[in-house]
Amino acid sequence: MTLKAFHFAGVASMNITLGVPHIKEILDAVKKIRTPVIFVTLECETNVKFARLVAGRIEKTNLGQVAESIKIVMTTRSASIVVMLDMAMIQDAHLSIDANAVKESILQTRGIKLKQEHVKVLDVRKLEVVPEEADRSRLHFRFHNLKSMLPNVIVRGINTVQRVVINEVKEEREDNKYKLLAEGTGLLAVMGTEGIDGCKTTSNDVFEVQRTLGMAQGF
Repeated sequence: MTLKAFHFAGVASMNITLGVPHIKEILDAVKKIRTPVIFVTLECETNVKFARLVAGRIEKTNLGQVAESIKIVMTTRSASIVVMLDMAMIQDAHLSIDANAVKESILQTRGIKLKQEHVKVLDVRKLEVVPEEADRSRLHFRFHNLKSMLPNVIVRGINTVQRVVINEVKEEREDNKYKLLAEGTGLLAVMGTEGIDGCKTTSNDVFEVQRTLGMAQGF
């Protein structure tokens, strides 16, 4: 089934396996289903702005998605990688991201191997990365390798949630309600996110529900 809904940054659709195919996945005990989706209930269900805000907290966002530019800047005396954030896009998407948050995300990312002194916040939307390399002959390679890795740094959200759409549920005698559909896994992390009613949030992945809530809930 293709479900049309509002992506928190626009209009989107999501394919969800239902009916006989999904029943077959359950009966065959498929541990990795084709379209895992977490059905999220919000603490405030009638406010679309609140829904967008919470969606931004759980959808995985990479630095490359919110950066205006990531450039290697070289002078006769120094070289660095300058990251410029697209603050207009960040605000439109209701993401709580600035240069300080990006710095912390970079430092926590495995494989990049940078220390506090290697990443400098220049202002709220701009930061500078100066990698350390003992072997001067490898410095050029280090810069270009780091530049290729930075766009993949996760700066917001849950790394197993690929996408979130907002589903508007029309009510006849009440205000319309909004629910989130999170494409991916990570039920426990989603349930614990601020603004989400964890008691009313579930997943179509019975094995994840079992791991998170126990055998009785999963089956």
